[in-house]
Amino acid sequence: MPASHRSHRRKKAGNAARLGIAGAVTGVVGVAALAGAIYAIRTHETDGRPDPGTVAAAKTDAAAAGTSHGRTLAKLKAGPKLDLTTPDGYTYAIAAVESGTADKPLPGTRTPPPDGATLAYIDYVITNTGTRPALLDFPADLFVKRSALPASVAGSGRCMPQPGAPSGMCTLPDTTQVIDTLGFPAPRSEDGDQFIPAGASYLLRVATDMGVNKDVRRDDVGLYVWNPRFVTDRQAVEAEFPPANGS
Repeated sequence: MPASHRSHRRKKAGNAARLGIAGAVTGVVGVAALAGAIYAIRTHETDGRPDPGTVAAAKTDAAAAGTSHGRTLAKLKAGPKLDLTTPDGYTYAIAAVESGTADKPLPGTRTPPPDGATLAYIDYVITNTGTRPALLDFPADLFVKRSALPASVAGSGRCMPQPGAPSGMCTLPDTTQVIDTLGFPAPRSEDGDQFIPAGASYLLRVATDMGVNKDVRRDDVGLYVWNPRFVTDRQAVEAEFPPANGS
């Protein structure tokens, strides 16, 4: 698993899903693969730069065959779709599914949260809504209320506000992985990039790399897209959760 807290700036659209090697120069990340699933990874460092990049995906043999964990898109309860378009013409829809907390929300989580804290995560679906394969991308970040952070984190300067998001919320360094292919074919590799098939949907998990309070609730977190690759006016846009009451 690559180290967290790394910043990745996009050099060009074509390297959005470029495979990296752990321990290489800044801007390159490692790849983690676990049997039975595909795990794509993106780390986001809140260093004030407005364009976190992406990396993707290592495939196991099972993932290459389109293996999922028994979940399908139809079985997921998701919020309203948020449609996104990139400058290079790829189109996606994302939809928030659920949030939670765990000391190890992602396979390979190496650094446990401090005593009295935990890590927050949000699961969301990404769909390639175009008619051609699209770069495997990771548009969204997890935002959290400052009131739900330990004092040491809230005062560290690592939780960054963004225009368009509520003033009381900020985004911590986070990591994103593909946690389920939902029965769709795994991404196709081409010249080191990964492409999601037309019409395919994957379940992603974005998790904080820094601790949050253990009593954090869904009302304390939100899923926002603020990368100017997807939001040209640089105003964060929320992907809303489904209704909590099950209606």
